[in-house]
Amino acid sequence: MPKHIVLPSQAGIFRLSREDLAALKEAANEQGFAFFEVDLQRATNVPGFIRALKRDLEFPDWFGGNLDALNDCLTDFSWHPASGYVITLSGSATLSATPTSFATLNAVLACAVDEWRARNVPFLVFYLTDPTGTANGQRYH
Repeated sequence: MPKHIVLPSQAGIFRLSREDLAALKEAANEQGFAFFEVDLQRATNVPGFIRALKRDLEFPDWFGGNLDALNDCLTDFSWHPASGYVITLSGSATLSATPTSFATLNAVLACAVDEWRARNVPFLVFYLTDPTGTANGQRYH
């Protein structure tokens, strides 16, 4: 029997087993949410994760390529209107090996989550883990 996922009603950053990705995508589609998969495997620093997000979130041509512009795009999806947004992040182990860059990514994501939460719009970010619960090169407890 296929797995069914109930999406959180409030914006946030979560962990999700990679094996649940298809069910997450189906749940997002059922809700009319935009669904994006971001591959961070080659991102080793701030410019690297900015490039990955630009590519995989299909940012508009006016995107400025810096942290301020990243925040602007993460809090204004006017080029991709939807009733909510789901972003999955895979391959973050390389980036997490650079703690400052990884912390910067999470700070930008947290700011975007706060903005969408204040508007009562679902903005859900999922770090994908392997089935054992490991992501970013660390075991979660």
